[in-house]
Amino acid sequence: MNNWQRLTITVMLILFGVSAHASKMFRYKNEDGIEVISYTIPTDRVRYGYDIVDAQNNLIERVEPQLSEEAYQAKLAHEKRVNECNKMRNRVRKLYQFETDIDYAEQQGLESIDQAIGNLQANLAVAESQLQEFEGQAAQMDIAGKRIPNMLLDNIERAKIQVSTFNEEIDKRFGDKLRLRETHLYEREVFKLDNCDEGLPRREMLIAND
Repeated sequence: MNNWQRLTITVMLILFGVSAHASKMFRYKNEDGIEVISYTIPTDRVRYGYDIVDAQNNLIERVEPQLSEEAYQAKLAHEKRVNECNKMRNRVRKLYQFETDIDYAEQQGLESIDQAIGNLQANLAVAESQLQEFEGQAAQMDIAGKRIPNMLLDNIERAKIQVSTFNEEIDKRFGDKLRLRETHLYEREVFKLDNCDEGLPRREMLIAND
């Protein structure tokens, strides 16, 4: 291929590129709402969105309108809710294959907590019995006018602490039962979601209606 042929091919490619670029046009609406097709688009119309079309007015690409700051923040918030929902939904679907699996998990969890409560209540009964015994001994000494030994006073104080601790632990376990029920109630609703378009269900509304 000689230099003249190379030059001819180069010129043809340049002209083809210019022609292809020139065939792309902008379709937009002006400030009066009238559709305009032009090789250029005014800067102040870009934010309202426009189409890129070919010479036959066929759509090549659509550029969406720019969002206001408020709409943009709302879009980000919605995307965040959807992402959080998808993560939660995927986690629940990995944990449970069927909704009945959630029921079984809740039952097992409640039984385990009830067993812990039973053990704590047994220990509490022992601690209360010891406290009554120590306090009874101290009362008898006091009535008899005898000095109450420091060891007995220490035993009474330790028994009181044990009783208080066991009561606190029992209250905590009952709170665990409530939270476990709330968690599985929420997981059931998440498990039933077909999609996350509306985000996660509101936990407080579910609990209030339960």
